Amino acid sequence: MTKVHFHQLQGSSEDTIVRALQLVCELANEAGKRQHSVLIYCRDAALVKSLEAELWQHIPSSFLAHSTTADDSSPIYLCNSEAPGDYHDMMINLDSETPDWFGRFEHLAELIYGDEKQVQCKRERFAHYKHLGYPLQFSKVASPAANTLPL
Repeated sequence: MTKVHFHQLQGSSEDTIVRALQLVCELANEAGKRQHSVLIYCRDAALVKSLEAELWQHIPSSFLAHSTTADDSSPIYLCNSEAPGDYHDMMINLDSETPDWFGRFEHLAELIYGDEKQVQCKRERFAHYKHLGYPLQFSKVASPAANTLPL
């Protein structure tokens, strides 16, 4: 059964969007270290474009190999459609909705960020998964500014 982990990003709507892209890269990088494939689901074309840029620069001395084509055999697939390809290890959901085929993955990361509408959609998803008996985890992700000491 798919293990579902909700990551709630703290901060303003704009800050959480930027932090969500960074967190996606961190999660994808960690999965890659374990030789797991990653599907990142997002139907927002502008957000996908921003995510692609972040994947290229997330690691200063390298990049996170990715593709927008499912049959490319890339370790990270940026999916904006109903074609999940041959990915089964980890799905990271940046969308307000979750596709019906999420159950094929071992792990699902649901990111809670953005405006109140997005947050409410994720609350409903949490209740839905709980009702269906999926194993759930929840964590709050502080904004980077909250982790710095004042000068």
